[in-house]
Amino acid sequence: MGNPEGFKTPSAINVGSASVALQPGSLLSDKVIVTSVNVEGPEITFETDLKNVNLKKILANVEEATGGSEKEPSPPKETEAKAGKKLQVDDFLITGGKIHVSVPVLNQSAIVKLPEIHLQDLGKGSDGITPAELSKRVLQVVVEKAEQEAATVLADMAKGGKFMTGNLGSTTNAVDKVTKGLGGLLNKKP
Repeated sequence: MGNPEGFKTPSAINVGSASVALQPGSLLSDKVIVTSVNVEGPEITFETDLKNVNLKKILANVEEATGGSEKEPSPPKETEAKAGKKLQVDDFLITGGKIHVSVPVLNQSAIVKLPEIHLQDLGKGSDGITPAELSKRVLQVVVEKAEQEAATVLADMAKGGKFMTGNLGSTTNAVDKVTKGLGGLLNKKP
């Protein structure tokens, strides 16, 4: 998946390898039952210019296209409910991922581990979910985890640390931490 306009890195998400298992008979019904999706070794690029984050921009675009930012899918509009197949994904697993943290304005980058992401029972029930809703739900979790893992290294970058790789603990609001760190650097007297 490419980056939105204005970001410098060539891509936001590279899948690695993926496998999908489904109930073949469900292909002929209104709801396709996917028993498992396994994504191994994705590479996520978390790029920020200290104001915007590429993954959040992508998520905002997906949320706009699917009708909102809530974690639960919104009830489908009547025309959406009649159009196209719905999905049920019993098990969605992402393992072995890496996050490439990139801050071009600081000329800094680092690589951190993406924690395992395991989602279950997506679209369970009679309604199911659309492929766009599935994408939104998965992307919401990927963005949340990437932001958590990138936060500490971003704060350290703002304080002048040089990084090539590392393993980080979880904190929140990476952009605020980077901005505060830069403010502290600018206020120091030589």
